Amino acid sequence: MRCLHALLLILLAIGPTALADKPMNVILIVSDDLNVDLACYGHEVVKTPNIDRLRSRSVVFDRAYAQYPLCNPSRNSFLTGRYPQSIGCVKNTVHLRENAPDAITLPQYFKQHGYTSISCGKIFHLEDPRSWSQISDLRTGGVKEPGRAPKFYALPFNDENKTIGEGRLIVDDTVPWFQWRSVTENEELLIDQRIANAAINRLDEATRTDKPFFLAVGFSRPHDPYFAPKRFFDLYPLKDLELPKTPVDASPVPANAYNEMFMAAFQKMNEQDKREAMRAYYAGISYMDEQLGRVLDHAEKLGALENTVIVFMSDHGYLVGEKNYWNKGLLFDRSCLTPMMVAVPNMDTKGKTSSSVVELIDLFPTLVELCDLPNLDDLEGQSLVPLLREPDQLLKNSFAYTVCNNRPALQGSNLRLIRWAKNHYAMFDHSTDPNEHYNIAEQESANAKLQILIKRLEEIEVRLDARR
Repeated sequence: MRCLHALLLILLAIGPTALADKPMNVILIVSDDLNVDLACYGHEVVKTPNIDRLRSRSVVFDRAYAQYPLCNPSRNSFLTGRYPQSIGCVKNTVHLRENAPDAITLPQYFKQHGYTSISCGKIFHLEDPRSWSQISDLRTGGVKEPGRAPKFYALPFNDENKTIGEGRLIVDDTVPWFQWRSVTENEELLIDQRIANAAINRLDEATRTDKPFFLAVGFSRPHDPYFAPKRFFDLYPLKDLELPKTPVDASPVPANAYNEMFMAAFQKMNEQDKREAMRAYYAGISYMDEQLGRVLDHAEKLGALENTVIVFMSDHGYLVGEKNYWNKGLLFDRSCLTPMMVAVPNMDTKGKTSSSVVELIDLFPTLVELCDLPNLDDLEGQSLVPLLREPDQLLKNSFAYTVCNNRPALQGSNLRLIRWAKNHYAMFDHSTDPNEHYNIAEQESANAKLQILIKRLEEIEVRLDARR
């Protein structure tokens, strides 16, 4: 009855759950490199009927920010509920346990509290076996054998090279991952179909027991290389795609804001290259959406959604030609802003949107509260349950902090601050300049606002330095 009592208190304004006398299950769905080019974020081109369907039963957070716009640091951050510096993970090659051996991860915490924690696909960038009760074997659809070392991502990416279809390397071999393939044969070897297959199998197994489950489904698309079935490429005729444009009077950006090797490659692209890259990225989103729909349909068929919290999110954003860039790892809004939506059974606020600035590290305390687990003291995020109850409110003093390559950014209600180097700042006003073309940091009229953001940024950095 403990869960019933807590859920009645926590979800009073959200609405009663159908099976509130049982522990809540969790399905966490993470799409890799997905930005907010989605209908529920106002995008008019990309087709995602299953995300739209999930959106209708969720609260959408339209200003959720990653703490590091790169896979490994971001994932380790939100899976521990702590900033990247706090866990010593600011590179793609550093395993979580190297610098934070005793960190308690989100799936590990649920596992410690009686849940079966299950991994399907890419959740951690570098797999963390101690977090899971089960790790899916994507080749067989089964579960990896105990003691068997998980491979990088636990994903058989090499199998995708056996698919057949039209495609090409978009630039040159300095960026070998920047390629697309419109698959016409061996579609079953694509990673996301295998991930959905495994997730469906794990749902079948988990729902046959009385034990609650934490199922994490990590889709690989739209991450490059841009491989997807041809039918999804066909959704986006090249002539219909509109490429982003940079005004001729846009403020200059320092060269070190970008990965210089990547930028040199991207500057070689002609208009045909750019349209093909955009089409391929969007095809990957729609393909991932199809596989997401298979998992949701099966969960609904099993009756699992009646007592399950669903989270859909990405690890960070992605630039699709903005500032002539085609990747992540930058401090601009498009690289750090990520989709995030949370569905709680029968909540009264489903279909609504929260415009409060939130951080991905808020996920951990939110799920802990929704599932009535004990609080974990060292979490650095804040629970978003108040916003699930009242999406129209704004969290007081809400800022989102992001770091990349030792340079920080801070997102406020409308202003975004980036520190390129010591005492060298950029500030963008999203209310008038959502695409961040005009740096107002040196405008005298903006100085007071600039100083407020700088002070807040310095306060966060002092606090993080103290935790190291």
